[in-house]
Amino acid sequence: MTTARLVERGVLTVRDLLLRLPRGYDDLRRPTSIAGLAGVGDGTVVLIVGTVKRVHVFPRRLLDVFVEEDGATVRARWFRAPAAMAKGFPKGSVVALAGPLRTAADGTRELVHPTQVTAALAARGDGGLGLRPRYAAVDGVKARLLDRLRGAALAALGSASAPAGELLPEAARARLGLPGLAEALLCLHAPGDEDAIRPLALARARRRIALEAAFVTQLAFLLRRAAVGAGGLSVPIEAIRAARLGLESALAFSPTASQSRALDEIAADLGGERPMQRLLIGDVASGKTVVAFGAAAMVAAAGGQTLMMVPTEVLAEQQARALAPLGARCGFEIGLLTGATPPAARAAILEGCSTGRVRLLIGTQALLGPALVLPRLGLVVVDEQHRFGVEDRARLGRAGGLSPHLLTMSATPIPRSLALSLHGDLDASFLSERPAGRRAPVAVVCVGADERRAAYARLEDAIAAGEQAFVVCPVREQARRPGAVTAIAEYARLRRALAPARVGLLHGALAAADKERALRAFADGSIDVLVATTVVELGIDVPNATVMIVEDADRFGLAQLHQLRGRVGRGSRPGICFLCASAGAAADGEGMTRLRLCAEIDDGFRLAEADLAQRGFGDLEGTEQAGLSFGLPSTGSDQIAARLAEMSELTTVARAEAEALLAADPALLAAANQRLSRAARARVATFFAAEAG
Repeated sequence: MTTARLVERGVLTVRDLLLRLPRGYDDLRRPTSIAGLAGVGDGTVVLIVGTVKRVHVFPRRLLDVFVEEDGATVRARWFRAPAAMAKGFPKGSVVALAGPLRTAADGTRELVHPTQVTAALAARGDGGLGLRPRYAAVDGVKARLLDRLRGAALAALGSASAPAGELLPEAARARLGLPGLAEALLCLHAPGDEDAIRPLALARARRRIALEAAFVTQLAFLLRRAAVGAGGLSVPIEAIRAARLGLESALAFSPTASQSRALDEIAADLGGERPMQRLLIGDVASGKTVVAFGAAAMVAAAGGQTLMMVPTEVLAEQQARALAPLGARCGFEIGLLTGATPPAARAAILEGCSTGRVRLLIGTQALLGPALVLPRLGLVVVDEQHRFGVEDRARLGRAGGLSPHLLTMSATPIPRSLALSLHGDLDASFLSERPAGRRAPVAVVCVGADERRAAYARLEDAIAAGEQAFVVCPVREQARRPGAVTAIAEYARLRRALAPARVGLLHGALAAADKERALRAFADGSIDVLVATTVVELGIDVPNATVMIVEDADRFGLAQLHQLRGRVGRGSRPGICFLCASAGAAADGEGMTRLRLCAEIDDGFRLAEADLAQRGFGDLEGTEQAGLSFGLPSTGSDQIAARLAEMSELTTVARAEAEALLAADPALLAAANQRLSRAARARVATFFAAEAG
């Protein structure tokens, strides 16, 4: 069972175990006086030494041990402690305890579930325990067992004469002044105590581990990119110029500078020898659809066809209605194909595609059917690209027998360093501004437990005024946390509380037809309040929706919160989003910090930078064991800028090293690169599996 649980968390080998790096270190080099605990913040792990003053045993409930030093007392508390445990604390004995400090409800300072380290402290004889690594828990696996496994692995690592699983080439390590893998792992898991050495050594070791992860990822991206064949539609410069002029005439506004720059980058790709692979990244209301239409217009001017795939039927219909007038003014036909398209209309659209009359086809997974034939397929546009897998895109590409250009669009704004980290096989274009005249930012209000009633009163006012609202919950039906708000329970509550208002329900477990039915009813105004999980992130344009309430909002990430609030205020009336904290959320906790950031910052790119700084580099690669922290705080503009600069530099270095290696050995056939080749190709397979899922 333990093995299965470790495998579930990606721990298959000793290397995997050791790459689960410490989340931090408890400084137990010197005991803290019990009197001095008054100046120590809650949550800090401390080492105390004192005399047992008294012991209170509450059978099958808890054990309290009061420890005294120079007249000052602190309580050590263990919940559900076995009765025999009290025998280890005879009155008058000297004990050493290490654990997290907190202030109890009655104001008493206490250590919660501390470790008794009396013997270890006596063995050292220097008054302290050194630096103790702190690790993330693995569900179902006892921490003591992990400590034993880790200790055995480190002992074997220290005695090994050969490198253990080295992936970073020796020449690169020497050039960059980085330690070997074994040295870095020993430093991180068993750090020395010297004050002068510790910060520099730990940062150097962490950089080495993180650079290896980034290096393998960039290699995988480059290998995947090299596997894309040639043979796409090459758009002549004359067609590009004609399409750009037509687009400028058709639009009722001038493109922003970033839209024009993105169109220039796309034009260069479309005129190249290899199929375009470009990611278009833009914030809410930044005009991604106009750029995608411009790309389709360039392809149409060269006699080619474009497929635009979106996640839902409702969104496909909205896109088709918005783009049809533009297509007419630019002189080409736009078609719409979804699961709801009537048979007669479907036949006409398929005939128009097969003859080349339809130059831009918009739709959902219905585009992937075998009946679709596009003899001049030149471009595939995938909206909300993270919702579609590699197999979907491959089937789209096969629809016309060509290798079409690919433009994927993401509504999650991310910094350039993160784009390279997550999408290194794609070129990236960024829309960093909003077109003139777009809607005002949505007002965001952070709501505590006592203020939820006011938020729902505002929702009722909106309904009374003929407007619509969202209520978003983090989970569908069952939650492990007591007091959590679930979508199904909230739907049942609001149906009663808001009657006769019409309340709908949307979550990921619904059948596709039921999801579309709920989205369509909300878009058509047949539903006043839509209770949903984060499935509403994938996009729906309801101009009449002005209020959103996000329950347990501190459970969401910044990117999710930003996308969710973008669902309201899309019409002429302003929008407001209430972020309701979960019950018991600490006012100074990480979750509440996210809510305040979301309320203060409307710029999605700035929010993404703050999110990136909080999470660290490792999470970006999907390899939390390779987290890169550098010991920087997660708040404050100076610290955020420093961390982002470090991460960006690291990614750039990894990319350069990967490009240099592949220039010398394109297929990684050299004997010295065999292990690295397997790791990089395994990462490619992981990318494909993740996208297909």
